[in-house]
Amino acid sequence: MKGSKPKQSKSQSGLIREGIFGFNDGLVATIGLVSGEALSHQPHTAIVIAGLSAVGAAVVSMAVGSFLATSSENDFMRREIQEQAQAIDRHPHRERHHVLRLLDEIGVPDEHNHEVAKSIIATRPRWLKFMVRENLGIHQNRAEAPLKNSLVMGSSVLIGSAPPILPYLFSLPLVTARDVSWSLSIIAALGLGMVKGVLTRTPLLKSALSFGVLVSLSALVGALIGMGLGALGA
Repeated sequence: MKGSKPKQSKSQSGLIREGIFGFNDGLVATIGLVSGEALSHQPHTAIVIAGLSAVGAAVVSMAVGSFLATSSENDFMRREIQEQAQAIDRHPHRERHHVLRLLDEIGVPDEHNHEVAKSIIATRPRWLKFMVRENLGIHQNRAEAPLKNSLVMGSSVLIGSAPPILPYLFSLPLVTARDVSWSLSIIAALGLGMVKGVLTRTPLLKSALSFGVLVSLSALVGALIGMGLGALGA
């Protein structure tokens, strides 16, 4: 159809989800940490070491978590399909009634219901495919790749962690490095929000501001903790 756009597959949507989630997690967690370190008057070296240590742990943790979550989802999907296949083999009469019910739910006219159902159950692969899609809501060709998801997640966490830490790698006064870190982080958050807005076709300003507010709150919490710890250690 003219003017229509191809739909994204579930695997593509999964990669976008992992990318946005990973970038945001790396950015939010790191800006909170380095803000706390900076406002507790730690030297540059300590801030960088703490930041990089946290980033390394986050990259591994989030990548492994993404891999396990995707693998578990795929395993669950395969089990559901297997159970549906067994249901067709063991209770064909009941499953035929399910086909009729599903056809009625999706709006097939009553006068064509039995004819369409007969065509569906004529072959077992077609019957199983119909039940898997309409009864379980599963599309077998849209399974996500665990390794690819984990690589995107880990890379995104690493990239998202860069803006808060980068200023502390240079010989800047602590206050200047802190302010630049905050500025870069907020710019990165606004940019991520706009990218998300473009991908999801939601208002860009609203999307950008929501990410910006999240990062600002994280920086504020980290700053308050750092100030409190600094005061206790004074």
